[in-house]
Amino acid sequence: GNEDTEYSGEVELPYGKTKAMAEKLVLDANGRKLSNGGKLTACIIRANTVYGEGATFLQELYLAAKARDGVLNYLEPENTERNHTYVGNVAWMHVLAARNLQLKPDLLSGQVYYSYDDTPTRKGFLVRQQLLSTADPSVRLGSHIPYWKMWLMIQLHRIIRIILLPFQKPRPFLTLPLLNTIVTTFCYETDKASRHFGYKPLFTWNES
Repeated sequence: GNEDTEYSGEVELPYGKTKAMAEKLVLDANGRKLSNGGKLTACIIRANTVYGEGATFLQELYLAAKARDGVLNYLEPENTERNHTYVGNVAWMHVLAARNLQLKPDLLSGQVYYSYDDTPTRKGFLVRQQLLSTADPSVRLGSHIPYWKMWLMIQLHRIIRIILLPFQKPRPFLTLPLLNTIVTTFCYETDKASRHFGYKPLFTWNES
């Protein structure tokens, strides 16, 4: 898809719901008159899966892999695809958008832009393996963990949590909505940011 694709279905994750609410607030505010007589112009940048220095999820995956002798297992089916963007390029897109909202407000006002760069694959497990193995060559790709196995583990954890609830509240290691998100394909093709405000990735894949 692209920025013009309409999606149906319910957003399961609270994070996704709050992002949708935030987008609605931005679009509702776009075009409002300001106290100085001007007009508020705003656009939306949708960053899909972002990676970069200090990413907590990469640190956690690395520790988990090292605990398994460097083996990095994964949850996504091998046919699942998702766009990934380096955090520096997402930030650069924000800078360019903010600049061009002032220069070309009629073009950018109320628009939606997906983030993108030259990250070479849409297979999330391959992106993670390449990033982690660059830092530590001992990290290698393991095997796919079936959906049904994770589903059973989540249900078992729920039962244990209910039993222990009077004494403590174990933190869920994974929720069903998050698992469903992980195994779902979400990818897009776009050059809208390039056409509207001259965006080009500031950092290459090798630099990221």
